[in-house]
Amino acid sequence: MASAARVLTPMALLLSLALQLAAAAVSPPGPRPTFPGDAAALASLKAAVDAATVPSYSCLASWDFSRDPCAAFPCGVHCNTPPNSSHQRVAGVSLDPAGYSGTLPAPVFASLPFLQTLSLRGNRFHGSLPAGVALPPSLRVLVLSGNDFSGEIPTSLFTPASSLDELDLSRNAFTGAIPPQVASLGALTRMELQHNRLTGSLPSMGKMRSLVHLDVSDNKLSGPLLDAPGRLPPTVLAVVARDNRLSGPLQAAAFHALPEMQVLDLTNNAVTGAVPGAAFEHPALAQLRLGSNQLGTVEEASDGVASSQLLEVDLSGNRITGRLPRCLGAIPRLRTVGLDRNQFVGGVPKQYAVRAAAVEVVDGKAPFAKLMLQGNYLCGGLPSELRQMEEGGAMVSLADNCLLKCPHKFFFCQGPPQKNRAACPKCEP
Repeated sequence: MASAARVLTPMALLLSLALQLAAAAVSPPGPRPTFPGDAAALASLKAAVDAATVPSYSCLASWDFSRDPCAAFPCGVHCNTPPNSSHQRVAGVSLDPAGYSGTLPAPVFASLPFLQTLSLRGNRFHGSLPAGVALPPSLRVLVLSGNDFSGEIPTSLFTPASSLDELDLSRNAFTGAIPPQVASLGALTRMELQHNRLTGSLPSMGKMRSLVHLDVSDNKLSGPLLDAPGRLPPTVLAVVARDNRLSGPLQAAAFHALPEMQVLDLTNNAVTGAVPGAAFEHPALAQLRLGSNQLGTVEEASDGVASSQLLEVDLSGNRITGRLPRCLGAIPRLRTVGLDRNQFVGGVPKQYAVRAAAVEVVDGKAPFAKLMLQGNYLCGGLPSELRQMEEGGAMVSLADNCLLKCPHKFFFCQGPPQKNRAACPKCEP
């Protein structure tokens, strides 16, 4: 038996060696290195930042190029390995808001073909964006908000091959027009250009079939927006364009062409004409903000408002004449009504008073939380429901009207006094 054991020992050694070799053959290889061109692009980004603005605790301070970026950088860089590739490729660059000051070098766009996310949010990057180069086709998210970028937005950035899903250039100092090439971004869902110095008219965006959120507030944009259908895609949910110089009328057909729209904010522009009744009948619209424009009339809803989703209507600070629109009192979910600083005449509709005085849903209609009617030419007696209100409920104001029987003992009559009788038209409540 001992002789048999001595014979088997070499065989056992051979078997053990074979097993070790097999295990080595299937063991995973070490991390693949970063593609040299990608590492060079990252190095160009760090070199373009003023070293004096890189805090020792920041992400960018940890980028040590004596080490492999994808393998060793602790933050700010995300990599993956494409199929059949011997290198890792940079797929994401997201810098922390540490106050970095610098420029954005062209290699970040031109030499990172696998880049999917670029975020430099909340820093002090400045200068123009790289011109003459397109965004990487794989880029889905571009966030440069809250910096000091300036100059025109290069038209070369946007091509039909782009996969861009989110574009956020807000809170910078960009000038010039919005490039019409943005209309080629078929995958874009969010476009945020607010708080810049952009001028000119909005490009036609009707073919951007993925767009759901558009914010171009606080610029110097001009021209019409909802004067005809087709300027915006039917998929859009929110249109925010306050604090610009937009003009032109609002057409019912434009509202009908945007069946999914939930928010429309055109506050502080130069929109003229009538507020179409289609705005109050819209099946999805929840916030309608048209204050501080040059609107002159309000059309009543012709097909009823039982299915309206409106929660807020702000038409304050316009030039609207005629009587208060009665349809607002019938919108079931409406909570906030701003009709102040216009030229409305006649009396306060009973339905307005009922909704303002209510503390719970009555006949399927929510109580008003805010009813602002000051600064008009309303006249006649106060509805009994208002006279019975006590302060602490809905916010209501009837100051600066032609309501001669609106004493200051009622909280909603306080503030600027009622107009002089000579300034008031004949009362036809």
